[in-house]
Amino acid sequence: MKRLLLTAASLALATGLGTAGALAANIAQPAPGTIVYGPIPAAPLAGMIAPTPLAGFHYEWVYGYDHHAVYKAHWEAVRNS
Repeated sequence: MKRLLLTAASLALATGLGTAGALAANIAQPAPGTIVYGPIPAAPLAGMIAPTPLAGFHYEWVYGYDHHAVYKAHWEAVRNS
């Protein structure tokens, strides 16, 4: 009985570690070229052009959370008032 309990416990531990490893591998990494550390860019980097806005919107350069919940500098669409 003791052997069965130890086998079940080690199997559950191995499954849990495997699941944790698989979940850790799926954590989103920053896109190439994304500034992760360093000074906050107050303006778009050279060559960065705002996307073409939809009618009634314009783009502003902001440093905050984007729609992927990543804190970085990016263009954000803002409704015209």
